[in-house]
Amino acid sequence: MNPISCLIIRIMITVFKWKNVHCTMPIGFWLIFLGPFQQSLLWSNIQSVHASRVIEMNDRLVEVYPNDKRSFLIKFYAPWCHHCQDLEPVWAQVAQQLHNLDANIVVGRVDCTKYLTAASHFTIRGFPTILYINSQKQIEFKGERTRDDIIDFALRVHGPPIRYLSSCDQLNDLVQDGRRVIFINFGPEADGNFTRLAAKFQPHDWFFRSLMLCQDFQPGIYALKSKNVYAKFDYQTNGDLAAWIRRHRFPHFTRFTSTNLHMALSSHKLLAISIVEEHRSNGKLIGQKNVAFKNIMESIANEYSNKEDHFLFGYSSDLITMNSLAIRTIHPIPNLLILNSTTLKYYLLSDNFEEIGDTYQTIRANILKFLDQIINESETLIYYGGDSYIHRIIRLFFDTLTTILTMYQGNPVLTLLLLGLPSSFLAIIVYMTCCSDFLDARDDDLTDQDEQDEHEKRD
Repeated sequence: MNPISCLIIRIMITVFKWKNVHCTMPIGFWLIFLGPFQQSLLWSNIQSVHASRVIEMNDRLVEVYPNDKRSFLIKFYAPWCHHCQDLEPVWAQVAQQLHNLDANIVVGRVDCTKYLTAASHFTIRGFPTILYINSQKQIEFKGERTRDDIIDFALRVHGPPIRYLSSCDQLNDLVQDGRRVIFINFGPEADGNFTRLAAKFQPHDWFFRSLMLCQDFQPGIYALKSKNVYAKFDYQTNGDLAAWIRRHRFPHFTRFTSTNLHMALSSHKLLAISIVEEHRSNGKLIGQKNVAFKNIMESIANEYSNKEDHFLFGYSSDLITMNSLAIRTIHPIPNLLILNSTTLKYYLLSDNFEEIGDTYQTIRANILKFLDQIINESETLIYYGGDSYIHRIIRLFFDTLTTILTMYQGNPVLTLLLLGLPSSFLAIIVYMTCCSDFLDARDDDLTDQDEQDEHEKRD
């Protein structure tokens, strides 16, 4: 690779380290942008990545997978993508864990800067992209890129859309930790809508059938969130089964990120988001105040689990996404944001209470009062936000400004270089376009004046 190519890639690496987004520029952009500066290498064999169970794959994958009985979990990446580099140790753990489970899933990766045929065949639009592939289906992973979430996805899509329980003891094992929501159809008669939606929602949710009536469950469809927390679907009361599944697919207290927020918004609930700060290096909460606030919200979420189904409780340390929703920098932290998932209007605890509180009891009492006011006296509370065209334009401007400021804080010189050069070229183009007629007219005037002076000299 020549020096110009190295410089370009180093600049791109630096840029994507600043931005808290995925490397989601279209693949065609990268191929056009970097193509003239690097050679495309095609490996003739498939080799294992050093010291891991991950298989390094190439363009032959396109020919192999349609006729192979195995399934593949593939990470499509670019070497310069910072998010791809962050995923690397997690990906090695995923490969090892699936190997230990003997899941018959081949875990591999494809370098899209080398193997353009594979990237084009699978329509890779950004990095990293994780696909589950076999001869019958291709499913993209769109969840949080953690080891447990990726493994859960792989095991879920690897089997049939609906699993059958062999015993009631198996049911207790499935919901014992409260982190996974399962949808189950009890009774000898299968629900046709349940079967159809299981195939549609398999990338996101677990679906089971039980011919037995375990515990106190009656024939019908249930959403099980833990041993003691569940909801039963009723066609007369709930109506649309798909909408009901969207409302109940999250556990009673979940983690909100940029990757699952769109699904949370489709629940049409009030999102009760505890905004806290975490260390980026280890994911631990910063300070006892953030820990206490999160614990208070989780205990309240447990209390609301069997009450009226108004709120979807959770927490988030993704401050960039939360600030984008609020179109402002949220302060102080920790804080509580109640977001209407339909209108995108929100209530902030600090806007409606002068003091959130210093003790466990005070904070808890203020939060409970705040939640009660939102349900019964929302007109008395201060709210902001919305989803009108004006709000969308303001949000786009806010996100753009936030991104530029984040880049500038990371490396001001390079940011000015990246933004200044295109601006300079644009200014030159505009100047030449707008002023060319004026310059031509001025030249014509000067020519006419010269001719007039020449005639006067002759006279």
